Amino acid sequence: MLTVEKNFRVVRLEEADVRARTDSYEHLKRLVLTHEHMYPDIAKWFREKVAPGVRSAERVAFIGYVDEKPCVSAVVKRGAVAKFCHLHITEGLQNLNLGDVFFSLMANEVRDLAQRVYFTLPESVWSSKGEFFRSFNFSNRHKASVQYRLFEEELECDAPFQEVWGAVSAKLPKICGLYAPNAGPLSSDLLLSIHPKHVARIFDGTKRYELRRKFSTKWLGHRINIYATEPAMQLVGQATVRSVVRNSPEALWERLGPELGCSRADFDRYTSGAEEVFAIELAEVTPFRVPVSRKDVGAILNEALVAPQSYCSLQTSKGWGRAVSVAGMLQGAFSTRILSCWNVLLPERQALDSGPGIAQMQMRRLLF
Repeated sequence: MLTVEKNFRVVRLEEADVRARTDSYEHLKRLVLTHEHMYPDIAKWFREKVAPGVRSAERVAFIGYVDEKPCVSAVVKRGAVAKFCHLHITEGLQNLNLGDVFFSLMANEVRDLAQRVYFTLPESVWSSKGEFFRSFNFSNRHKASVQYRLFEEELECDAPFQEVWGAVSAKLPKICGLYAPNAGPLSSDLLLSIHPKHVARIFDGTKRYELRRKFSTKWLGHRINIYATEPAMQLVGQATVRSVVRNSPEALWERLGPELGCSRADFDRYTSGAEEVFAIELAEVTPFRVPVSRKDVGAILNEALVAPQSYCSLQTSKGWGRAVSVAGMLQGAFSTRILSCWNVLLPERQALDSGPGIAQMQMRRLLF
């Protein structure tokens, strides 16, 4: 066996993907339709339910890529009674915890609405993978009122959403821990505390530089996480350090004043008594689709998180390192790396995935 690092990427489909028939949309359709021999009406379901549902935000769809090969598709229907409509994991994937990842992503998408969650599945899948479903607190099951699948009876499973989310919260630290650190939006190098009024100006483009009395040019080119301080107290986005300008307060104001996003009075108050200050140019600014509060991520990690006064390295602050990984995953679209054990003597399609968790998770069936 050989341990290999693989690229892993998740795309959350938007209305524009459906309208423009993007590659992600076509990959989603192709993976869903691989189940047509078991579900004769699945093409109609995709055409009349999934595509319009994604466009209207009634449904959310995901595609997962391993080394740019589409291998996972998932669809969830939002509402007070939410439905995990579909999960496909390409045959041959084992032990990557992909079932955990996509059940968690689907649960997060309905967190603002759902009181209950349900799905249907073939009885044989429950028999072989019941441990996985119970790990998300799905234990209630009965014969489904509508049978979509050919040749096999389907069951309907349901659970209160809070019980499902409790299981997701317990799994998230472990899931995020399976991914390689410092690999794209799931994890980056620095946490920068910024007042919410300055965050708003950074996001709308009127503030390009963030001031610090102390900083280091070693962070040039590094990806940072933005934490909005009180009263928001949320992880709100990411950016890249494009440049660091170090100079006296007067020289810095003369050079960059209009791009600092603050008044001269505020600037003078902040820099009072300093012989030199640092202006950090932020580029590739990416607001989070869903800001994540310090309270919520602390509860998930069962850890008290103390926000830095200015900034901190995620290499030394492991709690915040885990927090930004969880926050990144909850955005529903991310890129990272995973370690997988490959048997070099076997064809590629037979060897993917590593890590503890659900043994040999192969969700080949449609939850529809």
